Amino acid sequence: MFKRTFAFARAGLGVWLALAPVAQARVVTVTTANNLNPPAGQKSLLQALTELQDGDEIRFNLPGPGPHLIETPPGGYPLITRHNVVIDGYSQPGAAPNANPILAPNNARLRIVLDSRNGNHRLMDFPGDGPNDDTGFGDREAAILGVLGARGFVLRGVSLLGVPRVGPDAGVALYGVAFAKGASGRISGCWIGLHPDGATLAGPAYGVAGFRYRVRDEFGADVESLLINDVVIGVPRDATNAPADFNVLVGIPGIPVILEGHGARIAGNFFGVLPDGLRDVNLMLDPALAGSFEGFIEIGRGGNHTVIGTDGDGLNDAHERNIFGGTLPPAFGGYDHSLEFYGQSPGTNIVIAGNFFGVGIDGRTRFTNAVPVLNAAGGAAQFRFGSNFDGISDALEGNVVFNYWPPDFFGPEYLVNLNPAELGFFDELDAGGILSARGNTFVNNLAFPASPLRDAGTFWTGYYQKALEDPDAGLLPVIAPDSTALRLRGTVPLARAAEWPETHVDIYLADPEGLAAGRALELPELPDGFVQGRKFLGTFRDNGPADADPERGRFDFDITSLGLVEGLVTITANYATGPVTTPGTVVLTSPFSAPMHLTGGGAGELRFTGIRLEAGSVRLDWTGGGTLQAAAQPVGPWTDVPAAASGYTTPAMGGARFFRLRR
Repeated sequence: MFKRTFAFARAGLGVWLALAPVAQARVVTVTTANNLNPPAGQKSLLQALTELQDGDEIRFNLPGPGPHLIETPPGGYPLITRHNVVIDGYSQPGAAPNANPILAPNNARLRIVLDSRNGNHRLMDFPGDGPNDDTGFGDREAAILGVLGARGFVLRGVSLLGVPRVGPDAGVALYGVAFAKGASGRISGCWIGLHPDGATLAGPAYGVAGFRYRVRDEFGADVESLLINDVVIGVPRDATNAPADFNVLVGIPGIPVILEGHGARIAGNFFGVLPDGLRDVNLMLDPALAGSFEGFIEIGRGGNHTVIGTDGDGLNDAHERNIFGGTLPPAFGGYDHSLEFYGQSPGTNIVIAGNFFGVGIDGRTRFTNAVPVLNAAGGAAQFRFGSNFDGISDALEGNVVFNYWPPDFFGPEYLVNLNPAELGFFDELDAGGILSARGNTFVNNLAFPASPLRDAGTFWTGYYQKALEDPDAGLLPVIAPDSTALRLRGTVPLARAAEWPETHVDIYLADPEGLAAGRALELPELPDGFVQGRKFLGTFRDNGPADADPERGRFDFDITSLGLVEGLVTITANYATGPVTTPGTVVLTSPFSAPMHLTGGGAGELRFTGIRLEAGSVRLDWTGGGTLQAAAQPVGPWTDVPAAASGYTTPAMGGARFFRLRR
């Protein structure tokens, strides 16, 4: 259909009437899976994509129960150049989006499969606008769906299947969806690399890719870069039914998501994990694919305002976690880390929060995992790994990171053969970077934030000198020996108050696995092993209202509100450029202190103090510490809720859940 508009042009006494046809958005329904010879009166996906107009929504109504395998035609589909195009697989009768929360199995019923297992593809060898332009792609890269310069593309409710390499010599890398030349869009409710049967794996080399386009002058110098900005993988910020937007990306031997640009939002996904949420897939163990994997996510050439996981805005936060499978180290055919940032400029406000790494949705089932989570490169890039403690969804923002498992493969006998200078929680942490890590659950990771032996033992001093008055006076906070489970005393290194006016002390129960693994290496620089916090207990501000010691850098906190009876405790100092409740505040986290066993606490009364509805979730508050347990029936069985503290929230929708507290 066309809508005609009228434009007038005046010259002297004459008036000309010009008719300008403007395409109107349509609903186009695909009724056959036959791309090559669609029956008369039927519409194929190839036809629908060939005839696209701005704003078109492609729906499906294929006969039969499905799943319907729509094979990619020879030469592939045309590149999508129209704006605001939607391809909606959930429109197919019999399809249904996932209805479970992120910490439950994904129960989506997909009925539309874009199937490139036949090797057919669309080369991403489109010409540049100028003879010297670098398009970001080449004739050795192809896609099942390519999006060229189009904004607002949406793909939802489909399965994408393929093979890693295509072409006559199998030398062309296949991408599931490729964004090019400043394109943007959203991938939601899809399974990439996995058949709707939930078992058949058939991944392209990369899941979703987007590379910058560089405009170059006659001398080959860059004039302008068109980045792939604001792409959403999973749950958009304004989602009205967040579980329907969860993706499963598994069976992908290269990189599930690689984007060059700013503002990426990656939330509500299973990466390398099957829909049951309790089994991961390590293609690195396949000799034919060993060395192909390069991490689950790569963000390059920008990275500003990237969110991986929970954004903490109070809307859909419980649904925004990502669940990551395990990553093997290069010696086992894997990669150096699970998440990678490169070429940041400058990389401000990067948030990685609320995710599970190396552990299933139950918080207990461990995956084979033995690399640092993040490379944290990028010069002066600013990373927030965990909570910002601004009072909104704080308990949901902590990451859960289980590592170096199983011990038979990745215990001390493995670690002792690694370079001691590389025994760090983060890989390639830049000395100019700023990294906050608060409210997380760390289990059996390496030295935080990096190895104290890095750069011949000078890295820590160089890294923290940006915030401290005198880094040579000490970098670790210290728990005083007269501390008890009721009162915590100690010191923190002094920050330069003019630039870092607030220091917050975070309190954790120490992780015994990391302590034992690190001590087994018998390194003088790691006398306490790999100290890290397994359970976050609470946070207090130096010279804040709860501090009885008025001297800056010394603290005396009444911690009876934590409900601690006894335990092995460690702390971090967190230096802030302003109040943590103020948007834009930057925080730098210290190493963990030497652990200390605290006793003398009173049990206190363990009881719920509040149960209320908050932003679509149920919030639970309690006193007396303890451990929160959940069950589907009031008689159990009961399981611990990992890393839960007072203020815990859980989605209000879904089946009934029952909660109790235990010592």
